[in-house]
Formats: sequence, C-alpha cells, structure tokens
Amino acid sequence: MLRTKILPFILVVLASLVSCIKEYDPVIVAEDAKKLVVSGSILDNQQVQIINISRTAQIEAPEYIPVLNCQVSAIDNSGNSFIFTDMANGNYACHIEPSYLTPGTKWKVQIITPESETIVSDDEEMTSNSGVDSVYYEREDIESNIPGDFTKGIRFLVDVNNSVSDSRYYKWELTETWEYHADYPVIWWYDGEVHMKWPPDSSMMFCWNTQKVPYIYTLTTEQLSDNKFKKLPLHFVDNISPRLVHLYSLLTVQYSLTRSAYIYWDQLKTNSQEQGGLYDKQPLAIKGNLHNITNPDEEVLGYFFASSVKEKRIFVSNVPGLELEFTTLCNLQVLRKGLRELVPSDYPAYLYGDEKGWVPVLLDKLCVECTGAGGVTVKPDYWPN
Repeated sequence: MLRTKILPFILVVLASLVSCIKEYDPVIVAEDAKKLVVSGSILDNQQVQIINISRTAQIEAPEYIPVLNCQVSAIDNSGNSFIFTDMANGNYACHIEPSYLTPGTKWKVQIITPESETIVSDDEEMTSNSGVDSVYYEREDIESNIPGDFTKGIRFLVDVNNSVSDSRYYKWELTETWEYHADYPVIWWYDGEVHMKWPPDSSMMFCWNTQKVPYIYTLTTEQLSDNKFKKLPLHFVDNISPRLVHLYSLLTVQYSLTRSAYIYWDQLKTNSQEQGGLYDKQPLAIKGNLHNITNPDEEVLGYFFASSVKEKRIFVSNVPGLELEFTTLCNLQVLRKGLRELVPSDYPAYLYGDEKGWVPVLLDKLCVECTGAGGVTVKPDYWPN
C-alpha cells in the first residue's frame, strides 16, 4: 500500500524536473561563423615552415574552409622577410635556412587576404631549449567511476632539466606508433574460384599504426628556483588495446615558448581537456596574438609562435607486471551452405586451411589484412629490425 502511494509522487516529481530542462541553443551571429583562423609557427627543426589560414564554419555544419590567394610573409627582427607559397589547401609554405632560426630571434607573420585586409601577429621570440631530459613510463592503474574498477596500463612521464638561460615555458606534442599483426597469412581464398598460395603469403600480416596523441601538455617552471621538473604526467596506454602487444614507440616533441604563447596553449588545454558537468566553469575566452590592422574590430583566431624544438623517442615492450587483455579483432564464420554463401562483394574471401586443404570457414578481412585496422605494411625507418 505504501508503494502505491509513493509511486505517483515520484512520477510527479520527475515530470516537474523534466519540464524544467530546456534545450540550450546558442545564438551564433553570421560574423562569428566566418572569422579568420591563423595557425602556424617558425620552428628551428624545420626548414619548410607552414602557415595555415582558414575560416570558421557554421556550428550546425562544421567544415574546413581554407582561405586561398593570401600574401603571407614572415619577418624577423633583423628585417629579413620570407615569402610563403600558396599550396592551394589553406597551407602556405616557405623554406628558411637554419642560419636564421636561432634562439633570441623574434618573428612575426604578416598576411594580406584576398579582401585586402592586413593581418599581423605580435613579435614572438624563439627561446632556447636544451632538450628533452628523459621520457619514461611507470605502471599505473586508473580507477573508473565504479569504485574498485581499475584500468591497467602504463603512464608516460617527462623530466625537465634545463639551464637557467633556457625558456621557462614548455609544450609537448606526442606521436605514438605501434606494431601489430593480423592473425593469419593468406593460404586459401575464393573469388569465384578457389585459389591457394604456398608457401603462405604473410605480406599483409605485419602493420604499423602512427597516431598523434590528441592532448596538449604544458608546463612552466617560472615559480621554481631551478629550471627543472620531475615526473610531468603525459600519455596513458591501457592493456586492452593492441598497442602494447608487440612493440610500441612514443615520440615526445618539446617546444620552448614565450610566456604569452604558454598562456595561450595552457588555456587551450584547459578548454579542450577539462570535461565537467552542467555547473562547472565556462570555457575560457582564448585570445591569440593576431590582429586585423585594416578592421581592428574584426577578431582573428589562432596563434603564431616561434620555438626551438627538441625530441626524444622511446620504445616499449614486455612491460613487467602488466598482463595484456587484448582480444583479437579477427572473427571466423562457419559457411554452413559452403561457398554458395559468398557474393562478389566478399571477394577476395579468405578461407581457413593449411597445406593439406581448406574448410568452409570464412576468415574476415581483419584476420588476414592488417591494414583494415588503420595501419600500413611499410615498416618505419626508425623501427628496430
């Protein structure tokens, strides 16, 4: 009886809560949907420098809108000017000799758009950077939202051990590469006729996948007596993906920044990586260092910076104390009606078998073609033999 009385009350309360929730539809004015976005840098480890110019799109129809036919130049504080070439995709490229890419040099970019608007950045100094001191990993288990439920893996960390004359502001970008294998070589396949390859063809079994880690990592040692820092947490790799099964590599690229560039990237990190609830703080309004000289009221998005760049690559395999729980992506399907089940869209249809013969069991593409999981069969030049 008590349950019967409480239930209607709960339903009324829930209905009132739902009625109080209204969909938030932000008002985006037309001008905000066509702002100029500039992204680029002058880096001392690159002889070909790239500046990207695009425009923002409607929020309900996101797309990349390149801006073509701009006049782009980079100018240093000695008055040297370098003209960029339009690559016809929003990218503008310029070869700059290494002798100009030295710490202490200040750079700015100047852009003249097809509408004859002049965009200029603030001066950005290329600060010194002794290098990546050390990159390593430690075993780590991350607790999920369910108490007692952990994801096992490894956490990469970086140490900073630079001189007092080096920059105090840093940003890191990470690129991971891992080797992975398909489960079977090609022996038997069907494309209207049954074929056999012996010895087995293993050319599609071994792949390497390279991905940018989609996170921003920043640090300042401004408040420290020494330009040193230990164990800055970086990327976490779990034990349920194929990344740690064979051999894994992490390339850590360290950028030295000015204070203003650091503030920009650190705020961008906050906006992109903090995932809060309904009542968490609002995203920061990030101000770049580009200005529309022709129309000062027109905001230009993005940031142009200069940096000395250092990098370090490490390899990981057979992590002590970490049991891998990766489950193969390969699926086998019994062909109960034999080859009659296969249609041209299945070709080539790989069949399970050995040198003695095949059985009516279909190996899906991922069992044989490792490229189906996103990698390539070309071993990177830096990969160990």
